[in-house]
Amino acid sequence: MTESRQLPDGLALVAVDQIQPCPIQPRVNFSVDLIEQLSTSMRAGRHNPVLEVEPAPGLPGRYQIVCGEQRWRAARAAGLAEILVRVHPPLRYLERLQKQYEENRLRSELDPVEEAHVLVLDHTMRSVALAEQLLHDALVPFQALDDKRLSRREDFGQHLADLQALLVKHRVHVVRSADGRLLPGTLAPWRETEQALGISESVRKAKVGILRLDADLQDEVRQLPAEHAIQISRLPDRERQAELVTHARELTHDQVHAAVDRLRRDPSLDVAAALKPADDEKPAPLGFVGQLSMLADLGRQLRRSLTNLRARLSASERQEVSAILGDLRRAIAAFDEEDA
Repeated sequence: MTESRQLPDGLALVAVDQIQPCPIQPRVNFSVDLIEQLSTSMRAGRHNPVLEVEPAPGLPGRYQIVCGEQRWRAARAAGLAEILVRVHPPLRYLERLQKQYEENRLRSELDPVEEAHVLVLDHTMRSVALAEQLLHDALVPFQALDDKRLSRREDFGQHLADLQALLVKHRVHVVRSADGRLLPGTLAPWRETEQALGISESVRKAKVGILRLDADLQDEVRQLPAEHAIQISRLPDRERQAELVTHARELTHDQVHAAVDRLRRDPSLDVAAALKPADDEKPAPLGFVGQLSMLADLGRQLRRSLTNLRARLSASERQEVSAILGDLRRAIAAFDEEDA
């Protein structure tokens, strides 16, 4: 087995085959095009990626990716034998999830379903932490989350359910239902997740609502803008959800929003009719939350485009792009000055 060689600045050079993916990485779908672009750049010696890793649980001498799985996949495709890494001490589940979420926000945004799952998983982990503290304080024995090696999102929900059963059994932090049954009390509030991940309550509710869609429809909305997926999830029946999904790629946010509003007001209306604006109907002004979500989508699209372009542009081409972005920088500066 190849030994890692320590380098300056806290980096190490590690054999690519000593590194493995994180089994609960928030990203499920990886960009084949981006990986190919990165791989081509690595083969040409233009890009030297750095991964964030930690010791792989129970596997001495091996490492698990914290951030950078797409870079690792590209390095493998490029045939690299070794890759630069920054090694973290073993991370707790919640700490790792937050680092991965922030990394994805900065580099390449998660799709709407991936992000919804991160929000739920963050909230679940916080509830687990509070349940474990309550059981510890009550001297009730249990197996702690960080002592388990979980590899599926569903495992975290099951662990929380097991802890809640212990809380009820030992009458710790329980409430009584209207029919007299003991139930586990509320654990972590959603506001902790919202604050930690930097989103508002309304945005959190809208994004988590995407998980109301059936699994096959969730797969289909992954490629849509987040706001499209959010609006489609507001529809109460699968048939109209599925039909609107088939049209959504060619629709603007306003068109999707208006169609969903019409379908909710008139359950007898079909999707084709809902997509035809009435002659006397004026489009409803987009509220602040809608405008904010649309602006966030535009920002994410711009960031993705810049990330994808940078790997394959020459220095002179990057200067041309920077010149185009000059107006945007000035507009942002003016916005910040007006807000000051």
